[in-house]
Formats: sequence, structure tokens, C-alpha cells
Amino acid sequence: MKFLQPSPHGTQRSPLTPKRLAIALALTLSLSACDDPSSGLSYDAPDNICGIPANKNVLKSLLDDGDKLKQDTGYFNLTEGQFCHMYVDGNDSVVSDATWHGSDYDLRDLFQDYDLKAVRYIKGGRYASWHRGVATIISCPGVSKEGDVVSVEVRDMKWNEESQPLLERLAPSYFDAYKEELGCPP
Repeated sequence: MKFLQPSPHGTQRSPLTPKRLAIALALTLSLSACDDPSSGLSYDAPDNICGIPANKNVLKSLLDDGDKLKQDTGYFNLTEGQFCHMYVDGNDSVVSDATWHGSDYDLRDLFQDYDLKAVRYIKGGRYASWHRGVATIISCPGVSKEGDVVSVEVRDMKWNEESQPLLERLAPSYFDAYKEELGCPP
């Protein structure tokens, strides 16, 4: 079956082949995607996770597309073990979670209750990463009555194949800023 399209001269018709139709459809869809206001971030990507400085470009890549970002720290402060949920249009997108422990707690202890495969230890074992998260242990004696060591995790709730490398890029500066914000001794 051949589709006919009007000729520019008005009297002749040339066939619109399936190939031409497919090309026209592809061009129309690609052009309409550029004009779609719902695609991409409709909000400014932050340069922090609930007040802790973080790499803005990495956060922009991790956060979900949508219209509205809300950061929620809940009821706990940093010395109590604060969590931070970054919601996009009401859905969890990126989460940072901190829990205080005794002084003998180390990074490998964090994974005792997790069923994770392929945990990768990076930066000389300072950080651990997996497909949807990154974590560290920060020694911070005398700052919290909850413990002397805090485990801090950042997770991408809707992870994909790019999440782990992005989280690994976020880790060093974010975790250093977290330690500084807590006021941990050197």
C-alpha cells in the first residue's frame, strides 16, 4: 500500500513510502521532545544535601526528572543521626542517612545486615560503593552522645548503570563536608 502526498505543484502526487513516513515521524517526535517542558529537571539542582555541600553536577545527574524538589531532614539533627530525603514530585530520589555507632565499628560492619553483592572498596578502603549507594565511616569522638563513629550513606533510589560511578564521584567531597559540618576533631 502506498500513501500519496500532495505535490508542491498541486496537481501531481508522489508516493509517501513507509521509509519516508518513518523518517517524518522520527523527526516530529525528536522535535516535540525538545519542546516538552516535562522532560528534564524543571527545578534548579542544589549544591547541597540538606545543608551539607555536595557536587551540584553530580546531584543534577542523580536526581530524578520532575518539577519540584523538596529536601526533608525529619526530626533528627546531625549529632542524633540525621537522614535527608530529597523528594522529586513527592517521590524519594536521593537519600543520605547517618547512624552513630561505638568506636570499634568499621566500614565492613555496615554491610553485616545488607544482602549486597559486588561491594567495591575505594580510595584505600575509605569508602564502599555498590550499584545504588556509597558509604563511609567517620570517626568523630566527643561530638554525639549516640556514639563515637558515624556511618554515612548516600543512595540513589531509582538507580541505573550510571549511579555507582556518580556516587563514587560525590563521595569524597560530600563526606569531607559532612565531617567538617559535624565539627569532628582532626
